[in-house]
This record gives sequence, structure tokens and C-alpha cells, in this order.
Amino acid sequence: MKYFGTVKSFDTDTGTGSLKPETGGDELMFERSAISWDAPKAPTVGQRLSYDKGTLNSQPCAINLGRI
Repeated sequence: MKYFGTVKSFDTDTGTGSLKPETGGDELMFERSAISWDAPKAPTVGQRLSYDKGTLNSQPCAINLGRI
């Protein structure tokens, strides 16, 4: 099932960011490796993305990020 959210932050140096789910709840962290598009363009704050839910170090995270 795909979910949707908005990028709250992305640090190009560390390759980590956070995403605010549209359905509410806590922000989800994501790593550069979770980005599914090929273009070198990094996600930008305020960008709406689709994602799947996963876990990273036993914590919820966003994976399979896609541009809408």
C-alpha cells in the first residue's frame, strides 16, 4: 500500500531526511537509499512524495520514496 507525505527536511551531506505523513502521526525518517527515482535531484522541503512503510534500526521509516 502506498502512502503520501511531505518532505520536512533533507540533509544532502548525511543523506538523511524526514517526512510528515498526510494521515498524521509522527514524522518518518528516510535515507538516500530509500529514494526510488534515478535522477540525481535530491528531495526538497515541501515536496509531496509517495512511500511505503518500513523499519530502520527497529524504528518506523519511509522506504521506496517516489515523486508524484
